Parts: sequence; structure tokens; C-alpha cells
Amino acid sequence: MFQNLGEPSAKTVALKITGAITRRDSEKITRILDQSISKHGSIKLLVIIQHYPSLSSAESLYEDLSFAHLYSDRIERMAVVGDRAFKNTWVALFGLFSGLETEYFDKSQLNQAWSWLGETK
Repeated sequence: MFQNLGEPSAKTVALKITGAITRRDSEKITRILDQSISKHGSIKLLVIIQHYPSLSSAESLYEDLSFAHLYSDRIERMAVVGDRAFKNTWVALFGLFSGLETEYFDKSQLNQAWSWLGETK
């Protein structure tokens, strides 16, 4: 399950993920990214992963964030905010294999994540 935290046409797309991403969710996210990319040419992505019990491996993270991989050539950078320090390694692997510039932030560092993306919140 996900929630769009920003304006659909904003250059920085912010998503909050609280459960497994279904096919329907993925289609909705794709539409959000398409809309923002068509307006701006490239975007930045903030993904907040919260209370996500099904995220038990790097492979499941890669699968659930596959929408970002599809747009890797149009995403300038992606910040992932989470609640488990070990996800830092998983996010680094995702960035390596997807070709995206990624950075992991603890949930207490949300403002730093926005700053890293070049935004102020």
C-alpha cells in the first residue's frame, strides 16, 4: 500500500509505503511518475518506508521499488527513509543495480532527506 504525499505534478515525488506494492499500486505510482516526468523532464523521488512487515530481504525491496528502476534514466536521485538501519545496505544495493543515485535516511532524518534532494520542508 502507498500514499502520495505531494502534488501529482511536482518535480519531487514523495511516496509513503506501508505494505506490499500491488500491481494496482504500481500502476498508480507509474501514472504519478509519468505525470511529473512529462511536466519536468526529470524528477527526484522520496520514498518513506514505514511499518513494512513484508520487507524481509533486499530482493523484496528491489521488487517493490521496481517502479523506480523503470524510470532510472529520468530520476535524478532517490532518498529512502526507513526505520531499520540494515535497510541502508539494501538501498545501496538497489542504487547500484538500478543505476540510481540513492541515499538511505533513518526516519528521524526526514528533513535531511528532503535537503539531500534539494528541497526544504
